[in-house]
Amino acid sequence: MHDVQWLKKCFEPATREKADEESRLLICDGHDSHISTDFIRHCIANDIVLLLLPPHSSHLLQSLDVGIFSSLKQAMESLLNRFYRTGITKMQKAEWFECFIPARTKTVNKSNIKGG
Repeated sequence: MHDVQWLKKCFEPATREKADEESRLLICDGHDSHISTDFIRHCIANDIVLLLLPPHSSHLLQSLDVGIFSSLKQAMESLLNRFYRTGITKMQKAEWFECFIPARTKTVNKSNIKGG
């Protein structure tokens, strides 16, 4: 699917209601082939803030990896360590979710997202 089609048919409709009439942030890797004037025009018309990372730098600057998933991973490692220390070799899904839910609550929040 062409990028502007994805924007119009997927991203914009799927995030419109969740945004509750506030701006939405779309982070793109800044590669020239992804962004067209039609893409930018659609973002402006639909109150989508477009953040373009410098080309070929997304691996260094990925906001979600640094700001969100890194702290989530650290929280998960801390909570899962109690299982690892007991010598358990196989974890049930329910046990994993018992760790994931508080880790997610602690780290995936408005403050961390804005910080990312």
